[in-house]
Amino acid sequence: MAATLKFFGTAAYELVTDRGIRVLIDPYLDQSPVSPAKVADLARVDLVLVTHNAYDHVGDAAAIVNRDRCPIICAKDVAHGLTTVHGVDPDLIRITIWGLALEVAGVFVRPVESHHWSFSVTPSGELLSGPAMGFMVDAAPGVRVYHPGDSAMTYDFRLFGELYQPTVGLMHVALPEASLPHYEVYRGGELSVEEALLASQWLGLKHIVASHYQSPDHPDVRRFADLAAALGGAGAWSPRVSILSPGDVIDLVR
Repeated sequence: MAATLKFFGTAAYELVTDRGIRVLIDPYLDQSPVSPAKVADLARVDLVLVTHNAYDHVGDAAAIVNRDRCPIICAKDVAHGLTTVHGVDPDLIRITIWGLALEVAGVFVRPVESHHWSFSVTPSGELLSGPAMGFMVDAAPGVRVYHPGDSAMTYDFRLFGELYQPTVGLMHVALPEASLPHYEVYRGGELSVEEALLASQWLGLKHIVASHYQSPDHPDVRRFADLAAALGGAGAWSPRVSILSPGDVIDLVR
């Protein structure tokens, strides 16, 4: 079977590998204003990945792990919040950091550095902070999915392309609506549209999935699609580009 990818909105995805292993990445569902699926709607999950400690990325990880008793891959700050605030069994947590690759639930996952912040505040006022991560996930032979975890622009993208050769990139191109206090002062997301395109080139992506938005009509998403189409039309580099609506499912092919 082909690996598939389902978009829930923001940066939340369900990746089903060619062997039918179900992986949730940054599962922001129940409180998301656009996700068509909530935790109660999900089929059994085999593995959860969390890139960093932000409410719209940790999302419902605890509820999913507690429901399905599945393992979760995350950094120490995320793990501390899961165990102390949400009662997640520590035996289900696979703590990692950049470079500490794992094979969990039959899925090979390589964490890489993400130039971003990772923090949250517990109900008791404790500040949790740690390393933000991106993940390279082997979904099928010849299909390696990269979730950058909201990384800012960095020359590391070029290194990751040379070393790890991801084929599919879930590239954040916008700042989701109302995701920050004083949203009106911000003029872009962690990657600008141009930076996301250049990063995708450096990564050598065959397939770009635009990410980190609630609506595909977000102006940055539309501009990204237009610029990517123009670049492909010039013949220098012509990746497949997917602009998904929440709930869309696509096949991932070599």
